[in-house]
Amino acid sequence: MTRYLIPAAVLALAIAAPTGAAAQSAADFYKGKTVEIRVGHGAGGGYDLYTRTLSRHMADHIAGKPTLVVKNMPGAGGLKLAGFIANGAPRDGSMFGLFDRGGVIEPLLGNKSAKFDARKFNPVGSIGKQIATCAAWHKAPRLTIDAVLKGPLIVGGTGPSATTTYPAILNDVLGTKFKIISGYKGSQEILAAMEKGEVEGVCLSWPTLKTAKPDWVRDKFLVPLIQISFTRHPELKDTPILSDVVKDEDSKKMLTFFFAPNEFGRPYFAPPDVPADRLTALRRGFDATMKDKGFLSDAAKAKMELDPITGEEMAKLIDELYATPKALTDRVAKALAPFRGKKKKKAN
Repeated sequence: MTRYLIPAAVLALAIAAPTGAAAQSAADFYKGKTVEIRVGHGAGGGYDLYTRTLSRHMADHIAGKPTLVVKNMPGAGGLKLAGFIANGAPRDGSMFGLFDRGGVIEPLLGNKSAKFDARKFNPVGSIGKQIATCAAWHKAPRLTIDAVLKGPLIVGGTGPSATTTYPAILNDVLGTKFKIISGYKGSQEILAAMEKGEVEGVCLSWPTLKTAKPDWVRDKFLVPLIQISFTRHPELKDTPILSDVVKDEDSKKMLTFFFAPNEFGRPYFAPPDVPADRLTALRRGFDATMKDKGFLSDAAKAKMELDPITGEEMAKLIDELYATPKALTDRVAKALAPFRGKKKKKAN
């Protein structure tokens, strides 16, 4: 009889005992672990600078205190990384990343490079909302939005990101005449091209411009033409906002949809299917970092603008975006179609 009881007892213990993976807490998982934060843009730009500041402090607020390492993965205006997070990244909580905020709506616009459904991502949090602007180099031939309504201004772009899509939408809705030279690797390369005279302007977030080129802002080498927002930034009080120049209701709805991702201007996403407790550890670690005195001090020194939102708030906004009527998204897609897949070329 003992011969049969022993295996039965062992079997009962095996059934009752949790598996190693299930029993491991988030703190146990992250202890001694290296967590990668991927940036879908080149080194030195706004996304990169914000992420490296975040990485210096966030580990202290994640259960288990892992080591955080930043790696750049530029390509297709951030869509290369978005696709990797959706389809290739480890789903164990050991990686999350940041790509262009506008990337979340690219699948709705029929972009074949956007091989993901943003609703399946696990948002971690966002450092801040964004107010973007199209700005001209101070030696450019046109230095007001009214002037760009009458003649061309050459702007640099990085692919299907804000630098390209923003001027394209403004051309369609407002009738501006931005000439878009796409294919640059990141905002730093565009800014270098501006200084060399290769392009005459750029559409970027105002915080990115201030962080990347504070001396240009201070010395007025950059001239903001329009705030891509329906609310005014206190530092751009003399620069027109969208409602100053957009009058009809359909155009307002189109622009509201397209620029809604600015609400999570610096969005960090984990892959689908990350275990719930590890996602919670990342989210709460991110939230705590936004209040960390060391992080706030470093952010102030770098002139970073902070207006964080939680991963849960990001997820709700993404669901709202994906409920947009197709007729509206089709109009946006049509406006962007001429600029999909353009290669960089020298401006004439």
